[in-house]
Amino acid sequence: MSEEYDEEMEEELHERSQEIGEFVVELTEKIHPLRVALAGVILIILLGALVSTWYWVIPRDDVEIDILYLQRNGHVVLAELTNDGSREIRDVTLTIDFVDQEMTVLDSLTVTFDSIPSLTSVSGDKMELDLRGYSVWEEYTIQVQIEWTDFRGSENQEQFIHVVSEQVTAKFHNDCKEVTWFF
Repeated sequence: MSEEYDEEMEEELHERSQEIGEFVVELTEKIHPLRVALAGVILIILLGALVSTWYWVIPRDDVEIDILYLQRNGHVVLAELTNDGSREIRDVTLTIDFVDQEMTVLDSLTVTFDSIPSLTSVSGDKMELDLRGYSVWEEYTIQVQIEWTDFRGSENQEQFIHVVSEQVTAKFHNDCKEVTWFF
């Protein structure tokens, strides 16, 4: 009886595997590889839409300052201000002071902007300090201060201090606060 039961079970298992094989063949005939590729492309488009929604639509405040220090026949400080948030910022004031060891301000730069649109960076000649006649062997400090109003009307202020001495070039990247999400 056990042998007969094993044979029946084996035969039933063989029939089921044949049915499954036929089902898979029918399924592959119905689903063309082009459909699979098209579904993949649609999935990528949906993921791209999700990412762009995060980047462009969801309100967020993200201000960054990049400072590049160069030592040549003196000192050069270049600044770039980036509003990487999804809304404009207003009433922006950026101040950069170049200070010696005795805390004497050797040169200063202050720029103001009524507004900076979202996903925009600002740089150029008006955001450059060029100091000549000062020793390149001394230690100096670059003090950066920024004030701005975000799109909700909140006033923000940040300050950064960078020490430079024997460095020929240095790059400083400052994120003002952490990214603030407004939901």
